[in-house]
Formats: sequence, structure tokens, C-alpha cells
Amino acid sequence: MRIRAACLVIALSACGRGSPPAAPSTGPTGPTSTLPAGGSGTLPTAASATATTATTASGTLVGTAHPIVVEAAARDGSWVVICQARADTDGDGEIAVHTGHHGDTYGDRFEPYVVRGAGAGELIDSLVGHTRDGRWLVVLRAGKLALLDARTGAWSDLPGADVRDDGVPLGPHRAASVARAGDHLTYFHDDETIVVRELSSGTERLVKVPGARVWRVEVEPPGEWALVYVIRTDSDKDGKLTWPSVRTSLSDRDCRGPIASYSTGGWSGDKPDQLWLELATGVIGPTRAAGAPPASAASEEAALGSHLGREILAIDRAGRRLMAPRSDDHGIPMGPLEWVTP
Repeated sequence: MRIRAACLVIALSACGRGSPPAAPSTGPTGPTSTLPAGGSGTLPTAASATATTATTASGTLVGTAHPIVVEAAARDGSWVVICQARADTDGDGEIAVHTGHHGDTYGDRFEPYVVRGAGAGELIDSLVGHTRDGRWLVVLRAGKLALLDARTGAWSDLPGADVRDDGVPLGPHRAASVARAGDHLTYFHDDETIVVRELSSGTERLVKVPGARVWRVEVEPPGEWALVYVIRTDSDKDGKLTWPSVRTSLSDRDCRGPIASYSTGGWSGDKPDQLWLELATGVIGPTRAAGAPPASAASEEAALGSHLGREILAIDRAGRRLMAPRSDDHGIPMGPLEWVTP
């Protein structure tokens, strides 16, 4: 997820300027918007379509004996998102995944799974985001936006969520944005409506941005403010408001292999304006409030180290270490992952 977040900053900064940057920037630098502040309303209780509880497995293996890529893991190992090819989808008589130079894979089809503790896991559509402490995991599954509370083990669907993708592989899926170190999540109901959810209570607030197409929202790590990208001008003169898209050799964002290199060749679509959303109040406007503290850049916790030359992905309450897969000369290692007791 760290790579995704860094790429997104670069991508949105480039789009705001109309061309790709030569080097990573510290944040978006596109023009601010003159769009009037939109209205907001508070929903007293959060709607939840489904909520099912599953017990965390206590075994020693994560995934199955097939090609594997690790997408993300809670630091305590309560969940791990992996991608695996578990079937001979290309019909060549073997299960194998090969890699290109830009994160692309070919051969048998990778599919993403959420594994809670241990086991084969449950199939999902896509990883969207998660909090730094691992308490909350946001995914797409069965075509819906869903939220996992790792503390209770309950899944909650977010009904009415707009799960359309913009196809920009430089950042995470646009369907939702979660505060890495805070208590807020945002998602969309339609082109003009942002939903701000307080994770701890489940309460939600609707924020309207009339007269614009909301493209993306990026919640800052502390969870107090979010940068909102909106399309309000037909800058490419095609007669409609269109989300930006980027010309790039980078592979799709999900289930990538190793990235040796990639290039970008500019953007198409309309140029976004920027707004600032105060998540606690739902107030949205062209600037942050005077005196608002800047988001901390040092929001990620330190790595968990290594054991016998392999990265430690998680450490559970019993002190077991979840080990990264062994490296493979062809780029894609074999599963499963293993919990070990040092």
C-alpha cells in the first residue's frame, strides 16, 4: 500500500498540472476550485446491508500451494490480502504465472483473497484500503463495497456505494478512501455525493458537491481533512465532464507482479479542481481552515524486521511471525505463507 499511496500523489499532482512530473512531489499542486461549498446532512445511523462474523483461523499456513503475491497485511496478522492463481485458467496443463517488466502478469489468472489468520481465505474483487492498525479493511467483493472490522470479524456492506473505477493504475481504487491513522472513511453515492463515515460509531454524513462530477477523494492519514478532486469544466471541449485517465505502461493495480519500470505519456479527460473537506463537520470549500494542522507525512509504522533473511509481514498475539514468501528466480514465489514461532 505504500507504493500505491506514493504513486497516487504523483498521479494527481501531474493531472492537476496537465502533464506527468519528472520527479515525485510532496502533494497535489493543481489549481484550487472556485466551486461554492456544498450542503451536507447527517444520517443518525449507518445502513449496513449484511454483516457476517467469521472466526479467525489458528493454523500455520496462509493461502495454498500456488503462485502468490502479498497485497497487504494487518500487523497482527488478523487478516492478509493475497493474490493467487489456483486454477489452470489458460488451459496449458499447468498452474503458473509469469511476469513482464511493468508489473503485468500472464499465464494463469491471479485472484485476490482475504485470509483471516490462516487458511485458504475468501475471494474478493479488489483491495481498496485499510487503517494502519489493521482494525478496518475496505474491499470490493461480489461487486459491492464492503468493510471488515477485524476486531469483531464482521463484514458490513455499504449499500448504495458507487464502485465505478476510473482505470487509473497509479493509485488505489477510487471507490473509497480511509484515514490510515484516523477514524474516517469516505465513499460515493453518485457523481455529486460524498459519504463520510465515522468508523468507530458507524454514523454517516452526506456531503453534496452540486454542479460537479466528483472524481476522487484522498483522506489524509490523520483523518481530519480530505482533498477532493472534482470535474466542473469541460476543459477538453468534448461536450461532457469526463474523469481524467492516464496513458501509461504500468499494469492494472490489482495483483501486480514485480515492477522493473514503467512510463507515462500524459493525461486525457477534463482537468480536475481541488476542494478541501473537513471530515468532522462536512464543510467543503476551496481552502483548508486557517490554522488547520498539516497532515503528518510520517504516518507509517516501522517495518517488523526480518527472520532468517525473510521479511516479517505480521506478528500475532502469541508472538508468531508471518513470513514473506521465499524469493523466486522467475519473479512470482509459491505459496502458502507460513506462521513460524521464533
